[in-house]
Amino acid sequence: MFCPDSPELFFLLLGVEFLAGSLMFSFWIGKASQKDIRSTRDGNPGATNLWRALGWRYGLCGLALDYAKGFVPLVFIVHLELLSGWQLAITSVAPILGHAFSPFLKFSGGKAVAVTFGIWSALTLWEAPVLMGTVFTLFHVWKTARRMPSSSPEEDALRVIVGVSILGAYSFLRGIPSLWAVWLFNLLIILFTHRIELRKLISFSNTSE
Repeated sequence: MFCPDSPELFFLLLGVEFLAGSLMFSFWIGKASQKDIRSTRDGNPGATNLWRALGWRYGLCGLALDYAKGFVPLVFIVHLELLSGWQLAITSVAPILGHAFSPFLKFSGGKAVAVTFGIWSALTLWEAPVLMGTVFTLFHVWKTARRMPSSSPEEDALRVIVGVSILGAYSFLRGIPSLWAVWLFNLLIILFTHRIELRKLISFSNTSE
């Protein structure tokens, strides 16, 4: 029997969380429909491209599964108080790492947005996801009001980075060091998974000057 916060339990749950995150549901749903969603738009094997490739029904299914793999295992860990402090922080980020570097896709993966919503739902009882979702909604309202065309991958990346960055202020105000650590690890992974779009944004900004 494992004791809470024991090293053995920590490594076991860390492995379970990484494995859960590495399950590429959206990619597999696409393959089952004879569609490699990596050939769509930015090549992301996640739910957004599943939506674009096969429609909203498939896309919603992919989103739900990607969200669930971040939320379901972690909410049990939090609720049962199996881990705390830095052990909980590292384990919380494991599903995001698994999604971004899935062994099922030769250690490549998706951009980890839906799974990010999942882990923050488990950690903050919906507060942080609502905050980040509000940022996404404001971006959409702004584009709709200006009658702008659908978002480019670069604009999507900017929206995600702003949304995750806002979580930093939220984590600081909560005053929980482990939550701050989760946010920092999460931000670094999100920056990496959106690195191509960010480079294009920086290049465009430099060209415009």
